[in-house]
Amino acid sequence: MLRIAVVGLRGMTNVIGGIETHCRSLYPALARKRPDFGLTIYQRNAYHHENASFPPNLTVRSIWAPRRRAAEACLHTLFAILAARITVRPQILHIHAIGPGIWTPLARLLGMRVIVTIHARDYDRPKWSWPIVAGLRLGENLSCRFADAVVCVSQAGLEDISARHPRRAARFHAIPHGLDPPLDPEGAGAEVLEELGVQPGRYLLAVGRFDRTKRFHDLVCAREQLGKDAMPLVIVGSAVGDREVFADLAGEGVVLAGPRFGDQLVQLYRNASLFIHPSQMEGFGLVVLEALNIGIPIALSDLPQHREFGLADHCYFPVGDIAAMARIMAKEDHAAFRPVRQSAQLARFAQAGMVEKYERLIEEVGTAGLGRP
Repeated sequence: MLRIAVVGLRGMTNVIGGIETHCRSLYPALARKRPDFGLTIYQRNAYHHENASFPPNLTVRSIWAPRRRAAEACLHTLFAILAARITVRPQILHIHAIGPGIWTPLARLLGMRVIVTIHARDYDRPKWSWPIVAGLRLGENLSCRFADAVVCVSQAGLEDISARHPRRAARFHAIPHGLDPPLDPEGAGAEVLEELGVQPGRYLLAVGRFDRTKRFHDLVCAREQLGKDAMPLVIVGSAVGDREVFADLAGEGVVLAGPRFGDQLVQLYRNASLFIHPSQMEGFGLVVLEALNIGIPIALSDLPQHREFGLADHCYFPVGDIAAMARIMAKEDHAAFRPVRQSAQLARFAQAGMVEKYERLIEEVGTAGLGRP
């Protein structure tokens, strides 16, 4: 059995975040497809859920981590790597994000082959002080230099990292996230609409972690310009350590729904008049894929990563253009923003395609490696 350890995520169950959604989609499907893979995922103890159920060859272990955002990911990854080396002795370590990637050389010294998935240029987030930015840049550099393979979650990300590390471009791969459309919930979770006081087809929806780079505060400003009779804006998400952002999201016509998962989240997507995502930086945009899977109208900030979803030009607006957002949000009918080539777009981002690409990459790294630094 090929033993694989996974580090870098917060948790596998009921956790808001692109990395966590990616891991929930990838690893159970990979474990079911490949019973000869022994997967051990190390999550942070604060995000442990007793009722989580996974395939028998996928184990989730909780490791203590400090609750300070500057140290949590870095130290938890170190503890998880050491625990894995002692107990599981994996042939492959899969690290998520550039902060945890700072330990790539250590993992190699301990005899593991390493895959690093780079989800975003996290050092561009304005919340970080310069020492943390320096650490994140170092993590990216060490990941690119020492990992057997580096995965970017978008073609734009691959082009960016290849341009900055051209000597190691042969080890870089683009594997976009994959999600399958949710099953029809047959009304399950519909109580969330009544709980939030919104009507089907009569609200605008934004979903994501409360981080300043998501620019939800732009949506709040745009909604305030529309007056009390306009559709309410429902924002689904949680702060995850950035609680100072929460205060900026209160406003007239704004409903803060908190974190939602499963059927309730599906219902919120399914019944929205428009999904709108104003982010200023993305590695991929998993919440966009969730909306695309439902087939609802979508409006996005004009980022290279968002352009990869292939929406019509009028579905994009300049980052930070509050007036443009307000014009879109003010429309009574958002049908013109519905994806017109949904089946072709979804075929590019099917879960099976993502799982197959990771399966091949794991086999290559596990049997022969992809070169040495």
